[in-house]
Amino acid sequence: MLRELAHFLRNAPELGAKQRQLGKGEFSEWLNARIDEQGFAVYRRDLAAGLVGRVLEIGCGTGAMFPYYDPAAVVDAIEPDPAFRERAQARARDFASIRVVDGNAMRLDFDAGEFDAVLVSLVLCSVPSVEQVIREVHRVLRPGGRLRALEHVRSQAPLGGLLMHAANPVWRFANKQGCNMNRRPLPIIEAAGFVIERHRDFQTFDTLMPAFPLQRIDAIRA
Repeated sequence: MLRELAHFLRNAPELGAKQRQLGKGEFSEWLNARIDEQGFAVYRRDLAAGLVGRVLEIGCGTGAMFPYYDPAAVVDAIEPDPAFRERAQARARDFASIRVVDGNAMRLDFDAGEFDAVLVSLVLCSVPSVEQVIREVHRVLRPGGRLRALEHVRSQAPLGGLLMHAANPVWRFANKQGCNMNRRPLPIIEAAGFVIERHRDFQTFDTLMPAFPLQRIDAIRA
């Protein structure tokens, strides 16, 4: 935890200054561009690789994932925050197969089995209920459809996990985005009826992002 704390303190002044200087949507766009330049783009590219057919992206933010989709994918991207959605819609004009609409992940406005794949990236930390969102994802995916997820999660280390859980209220107050750092979506995805193809735990210390434990999950709707 000392390395993670040192990383956060090292980057906090720049992040805090930019957050005060920029509006919410502009700050998010700036941050995503910076971390992609610093190497995070490789994780976004891996997340979207090979997805074709009808794809749903939940919580697309300002559209950071859009450049990484296969041109053969027809993407519906939902975003509930107006400041983020406006920027995502502007960005989507550069991609003929991407449509950005208002949407609530807790109650997806799509038919059962409508999608070949669903993608979530750094979203499950801030939804009201991970369980409900994953149930909705399961509903709108066709049998055999794929769930791709990249999320920051609670540490698997006993002490690290305990400290993250204890500090979560302070983190929620500080980030002002409803972000939680003590969630573990993998068992929830399994319990919802998905077959986990693979998952990988890792951390990054070379971008402006907090160095939370990250988890990359590939799952199939049984």
